[in-house]
Amino acid sequence: MLWQFTNTNKYGNLRSRVVYADGALKIGQGFGSFQGAKRFSYESRSPYFALIEIRGKKMLVPDWIEVHPQTIISDIKHNAPVVVEVPIQQNEWMFESSSGGGFYKVKQNGLKLTCTCPGSWRAFDRRCKHIKEIEKLIV
Repeated sequence: MLWQFTNTNKYGNLRSRVVYADGALKIGQGFGSFQGAKRFSYESRSPYFALIEIRGKKMLVPDWIEVHPQTIISDIKHNAPVVVEVPIQQNEWMFESSSGGGFYKVKQNGLKLTCTCPGSWRAFDRRCKHIKEIEKLIV
């Protein structure tokens, strides 16, 4: 099990770290005037995730988060964003921003799809994740 252990250092400042323990976490002497522990889990916002080891470090992909070496799949909380597809009119769709900052509109004009999100501006082929999602629905 992974635990987030928090204690005060010799200067009275709080410090936290993730530690591994089989079962309950046992805390000994010498950890300052305050000690606290709670279960810890990493969070993945991707629809699919995996743990891999690269150059001696364990990584949660595709989020690319370095995790504790003894992390297992049950230590990961799956929190993928909910995709909201709301057809406004025929050939128009709305998607909620994954950061919760608003909505993006995908429009179809003939065979061409356009989106108002920044991802479509950055993409080499101008196909953001919203456009790719609509292409799956249309085909």
